[in-house]
Amino acid sequence: MKQEHYIKVVNDVIHRMEKHADVVMNVKQVAEYLGLSVGAVRKRCQRKQLPYHLNAKHLYFSKLEVDAALLDRK
Repeated sequence: MKQEHYIKVVNDVIHRMEKHADVVMNVKQVAEYLGLSVGAVRKRCQRKQLPYHLNAKHLYFSKLEVDAALLDRK
């Protein structure tokens, strides 16, 4: 009985960790995630409305950072 309880707890923890796992997205993926066009995403980056990372002329986004930025809006 205890082993079944521990397995359930471990599975619950794994599920919660997966839910909060960070995902790296490119411009097209973040546009689909937000329901915007690629141009609109780029414009929001220029206006510093979306957090992004630049690597070799390519924009990359952290899902957790994008979510946090959207939640911080008033």
